[in-house]
Amino acid sequence: MLLAGCAGDSKPSKPWLGAIRSELGYLGARNWVVIGEAALPIQSRPGLRVIQIDAEIPEVLDGLEQVIEEKHHVKPRVYLTTEIDKVPYDYAPGIKEHRTDLQEALHGRETVRLDNDILMKLVNDTSKSYRVLVIKTRTALPYSSVFVELGSGYWDADSEGALRKNMETKTP
Repeated sequence: MLLAGCAGDSKPSKPWLGAIRSELGYLGARNWVVIGEAALPIQSRPGLRVIQIDAEIPEVLDGLEQVIEEKHHVKPRVYLTTEIDKVPYDYAPGIKEHRTDLQEALHGRETVRLDNDILMKLVNDTSKSYRVLVIKTRTALPYSSVFVELGSGYWDADSEGALRKNMETKTP
């Protein structure tokens, strides 16, 4: 009876959260995290770090959101492919459930939709100057990868604009 009561209170363990915590500790503004589908091509670049996690994309996204909330030093901007909404169930069984799970994992966060090719180019260009963490998952659905651009968690575009304007108008 005691065991049954305890088992219902806890969520399943996610041992890979420690790896995400560790990796995210090194990342800051202008870095990217890609939560990739199983067939996501990985380029050979010094700026890319790849880890494999045995979980589905929505679960990993939820975990990443949790770690970002803990860290406070970065703020995510989430990009989804425009193609994900057009992938037909007949060609990709499970896609409808994936879309629903993905929306739940986003917890109401706004997303930006761009074509997959544009997102891949952005990641490629970013990896020339900044680090990109690629998390490969077991999700086997086309165009399901999630792209996360990290910004400063304590300094936003409005703050930067105000600083620059103040610097232009003030004399030493």
